[in-house]
Amino acid sequence: MLKRIAALLLAAVLCLGGMTAMGESLYFGRDAGETWYQDALRDAQMRLGNNRRLKSVIRRALAGEKITVAFIGGSITEGAGAAQYKECYAYRTFQGFRDRFGAGDKTNVRCVNAGVGGTASTFGFMRYQRDIVDRVEDDDGLPDLVVIEFAVNDYQEPTKHRCYESMVKTILEQENAPAVILLFAVFDGGFNLQDEIRKIGDAYDLMMVSVKDGAYPHVGKEWTKEEFFFDQYHPTSLGHAVMADCLLAAVDAAWAAEESPADADLDVPPAYGTDYRGLITVYADGDHTDIQLDRGGFSGDDANSYRNQPVGRVCGENFFHDADCGNEPLRFTAVFKKLMIAWRAVNDPQYGAAEIWVDGKLKRTLAGGEGKWGQSEVVMIFDAKEALEHTVEIRMAEGSENKKFTVTCFAYAP
Repeated sequence: MLKRIAALLLAAVLCLGGMTAMGESLYFGRDAGETWYQDALRDAQMRLGNNRRLKSVIRRALAGEKITVAFIGGSITEGAGAAQYKECYAYRTFQGFRDRFGAGDKTNVRCVNAGVGGTASTFGFMRYQRDIVDRVEDDDGLPDLVVIEFAVNDYQEPTKHRCYESMVKTILEQENAPAVILLFAVFDGGFNLQDEIRKIGDAYDLMMVSVKDGAYPHVGKEWTKEEFFFDQYHPTSLGHAVMADCLLAAVDAAWAAEESPADADLDVPPAYGTDYRGLITVYADGDHTDIQLDRGGFSGDDANSYRNQPVGRVCGENFFHDADCGNEPLRFTAVFKKLMIAWRAVNDPQYGAAEIWVDGKLKRTLAGGEGKWGQSEVVMIFDAKEALEHTVEIRMAEGSENKKFTVTCFAYAP
């Protein structure tokens, strides 16, 4: 019934020329007035979900309160494939939300984009506080609407969706009761993980928007593959515009629908697990008072680490071992039950291998090489049920003492 209402509303809007009272286009796709395009936007609405929080955010925006729309994901969220940043789906979605619901000059609605290429939800959750929350300028310091896009990046991530779900629940439990939308992008071959990840959205009755269900069936028909996809992984500016329209049409439908009588139940059994809640991420330039930390030979900072188009460098300073830094290990002692380490994987003979030792035992050896291009990889070192004190050492492997290695950050759950 909700999808039928949404389709009727969308058709009514588009029949009026797809224009707002201000003369601005409601949607960004070039085919917005076509019936098949209306059907595509409707088909992308995998689930409208409980709309109580979204309606609250919209009402506050209309009343002039400061509202932050945040995006976290991989390279598609960062804007890869779009001709310029303002043509990517994240900016377009923010733009459409701002123009619809902002008050006055619309500047009360703001955007934070935390997309980083080649990264999964494990790294996303590790970065959430620094790259989203710490950038929010609202009075409460928290994002109000968060779009999560990792459906094409989470293949073989080490926690098997538990970090993803832990991030979702952590956001939902924020004091300001934000709305969360799960966005399922798609590769040009039709791959994504929506069938797995949607179980999280179903559990918490979240809005879920599927580009695979909505737009992808029209690739090779109304659009050529070259029109929609920049390469095998990323959409073109047109593809980004369609992704934004899928999101905005779902928001429009949820806003028009009858309000859910109560908030979604957050105490439901988890789909995969929420045992990574409380994750604490340690950066080189962060607060180390809760752990015993000695940087040893990892005292430098790799300036070639991750950048994001709209904000520049993300993740803060890292733990970098340069060729002349000696062979003293990076060492830290903390009480934890979960431990993940993010490192920069490169195919460069100047970079060597590093070993991860826990309580005097070798756990992993990390090394770049063929197939690596500077992306962040996250390895899970500990995944226990009980928190105990452990001492971790990261040291250059034999033969790599005079080579480089970058530990981006590490994170533990106490």
